[in-house]
Amino acid sequence: MKKMVLLATFVLSVFHYSQNYAGLNDLLEKIERKNKKLKDASDYSIANKKFVLMEDFEDHSERHILEFGADNKITLIELIDDKSTGQSFSNIFSGDYIRKRNAISVRANYLEGKQIATPIIYSLYLMNANDIWYLKDINNSKRWIENNNLIKKNK
Repeated sequence: MKKMVLLATFVLSVFHYSQNYAGLNDLLEKIERKNKKLKDASDYSIANKKFVLMEDFEDHSERHILEFGADNKITLIELIDDKSTGQSFSNIFSGDYIRKRNAISVRANYLEGKQIATPIIYSLYLMNANDIWYLKDINNSKRWIENNNLIKKNK
């Protein structure tokens, strides 16, 4: 009797989870369709390009400038403007990056020439919308827009 109850419970749970699996499968298909529309950026060179991220907080504002070198080196400039005092602070990080198609992994492990204990790491995805290239942070969805596009907008 116990075996029959366990078997029935197992069969019902498999049936229940298979319904959820069908929903997950549909969701994955939607994601695949969306990703197929994304442009492959393998031809696009990020060497000697700058990308900018701007953030505004209540007490300060931050500008991050990420410059990619031709030899897989990066320079990350962090500019912090304190709103209460009007002072500006900057940090200059350096490190390297690895790129595989649209995915870019950035590691900044030097602060003004001195190695730091905990490096700054970004996992970015290179994207294009309306001929504007930008990097999207995979972890928090922040967007780094290419510097040339900022200059075009200001003119």
